[in-house]
Amino acid sequence: METGSNEVTEQKDRTVVNYSPTQSRRALSLFVVDNILSTAVIGPLVVFYWRGLWELFNVYLFPDNQAASGWTCFAIGNIGSLCIVYLQKPLARWIHVDNAVHWILGYHMYTYVLGGLNVCHWRGVWVLLDHYSGVNVLSSWITFAIGRFLRYCCTTIFF
Repeated sequence: METGSNEVTEQKDRTVVNYSPTQSRRALSLFVVDNILSTAVIGPLVVFYWRGLWELFNVYLFPDNQAASGWTCFAIGNIGSLCIVYLQKPLARWIHVDNAVHWILGYHMYTYVLGGLNVCHWRGVWVLLDHYSGVNVLSSWITFAIGRFLRYCCTTIFF
């Protein structure tokens, strides 16, 4: 079965669409433009956002106490993310697609808050690792090995 230039195949209770850039010139053009935008625009903007917020935390959140700054970021990031997860259903009742103002303001506010909480969480973990294990080659190898081992365990368990 074919729809447009994308090949559709059936595989065990699910439909798989082939979006390969080799399907047509249009698909190849979209693929190239998507990759250029992702690499040249979206990626750097994400880095700017993360770095800017990270540095603001460095300046304003216990700048003279690394442990307090790390634990505060870790707590705010985790507790805030947990709250956001439980607020999804009530927010979905308030943010309606048919009301443009609610949708645009609510969607963007949710995205910015969640993005900030993610940066806060990762900064907390990073600062705490630096504070308690130091910044050296041995610490780097140990944290890499622990992360790799835990990722392997999760892959083995869940996939």
